[in-house]
Amino acid sequence: MSFLITGARGGIGAGLLRRLHASGYAVRAASRAPERLDLPGGVPAVALDLADPTTFAPALTGVTDVFLYAEPAGIDALLSTAITAGVQRVVLLSSDAVTLPGAEHHALARHHLQVERALRTAPLTATVLRPGGFATMALHWAEAVRAGRPVEQAHPDARLDVIHPEDVTDVAELALVSHRLDGETVALGGPEVLSFRDQARILGELLDRPIELREPTRQQAAARLSAHVPAPLVDSVLDYWAALPTEHHEAARSTERLTGRPGRPFRRWAADHLDLFR
Repeated sequence: MSFLITGARGGIGAGLLRRLHASGYAVRAASRAPERLDLPGGVPAVALDLADPTTFAPALTGVTDVFLYAEPAGIDALLSTAITAGVQRVVLLSSDAVTLPGAEHHALARHHLQVERALRTAPLTATVLRPGGFATMALHWAEAVRAGRPVEQAHPDARLDVIHPEDVTDVAELALVSHRLDGETVALGGPEVLSFRDQARILGELLDRPIELREPTRQQAAARLSAHVPAPLVDSVLDYWAALPTEHHEAARSTERLTGRPGRPFRRWAADHLDLFR
């Protein structure tokens, strides 16, 4: 097997690449800016812009399996080139936003749904991973927390099974190195259901000082979110949070059911990244 990891500068892609390389697999890192990649020795880097078909063939030649970030702009050409190059399997990092009611009308959901649909119609083995809210969303709070200001968070009582990025990487690795998840669409979540207030409380306990959450107006929330999220997706993220339940629900999507290992709690992620909030 020979793996191509797209989005190799991203948290999931970078971690997955390092794991596969450490296990002795042939792996290739792909990025729009390969010169900016920090790679283990012996891992080749290739230029790949998922919206630019001229970069597809050089990146895909000689590859059997692809870990793919969702980008609908060039997806049909990418899959066509992959088939010609002999790629056999694609593992897609999608989003559980595609399950929202009226997903076609939400930019975030539609972005991922278009890639899922194209992949399902291609003569390739496909695995689709649909994680929910990542623990890394709390990084949006870092500046305010460092300054000792209240954190503005839309829908602070929305509850979600927050997932640690390493749990997603666990499942992506499983999908690539085995055939257990071939053809599957897999919902992924963390081991506990937390509101944004719960996450702030946990982070405050680790910092030994309380963190106050304030709920902004939608306009204020959109303005702040646009600093971290592409403008076309801002409203969709807010709609996604608005659709989350505010009552407790079971963490039924934990990766433990797939990997056999307990999922990593939000507290662990926060402890590992505490310096970013100090």
